[in-house]
Amino acid sequence: MEISLNGQNAFLVKTASGSVICDPADEEEATFVPSSAADDTVITAILRSNPRKSSFRNRSGGNDTISHPGEYEIGDLGLRGIALPADPVSESKRTITSFRIDAEGLAVYMLGLAKSPPDARTAQRIGSVDVLLLDVSRLQIDVKELSSIIGALDPSYVLVNGLVAGGSEPGEKLKSLLGETGSDQMSNEPQLRVSVTRSSLPTDRQLVVLRPRT
Repeated sequence: MEISLNGQNAFLVKTASGSVICDPADEEEATFVPSSAADDTVITAILRSNPRKSSFRNRSGGNDTISHPGEYEIGDLGLRGIALPADPVSESKRTITSFRIDAEGLAVYMLGLAKSPPDARTAQRIGSVDVLLLDVSRLQIDVKELSSIIGALDPSYVLVNGLVAGGSEPGEKLKSLLGETGSDQMSNEPQLRVSVTRSSLPTDRQLVVLRPRT
């Protein structure tokens, strides 16, 4: 499994069973550009947190866009949409959708554009997670709550975006998260991609900052 950014914000999760783009910010990020990655990458679906927004479509013919809670299977790729409150301080029952991606014996959890952490019951539904994807650049959750989510889900890898657009320095929220998690001094340069296998999972949790392809 290989995970990178597709554009400035969206995560691209590439697996032997298919590949997904997570929460593109615009049509450009929703459109896979073959010159930016390996030619054998096939986009299976686009996962979107917000069910109310209209779907983006790939110019080459369109990919399935999944934005609602439920169980989805596309070949050997397992996708589970898990509802989170869209506005935790409101009585509205509107939800956003987070996603668990199962492939190659690994579980990846995309928190999406959540505004509150999963409660205990939802965390139980999410289950054991190997890789957690955090879109720090757009998340509206407080960094202390993000740190709490990381602790509760206990992933081996936490992959985050949040660099200043067009640069290599972390934005303010990413700086805060790195400080909150004890990683305020980035010991490693931001990575273009991370390859993950079941046998290569680290014993101690690793937080890795991803940088966009140029």
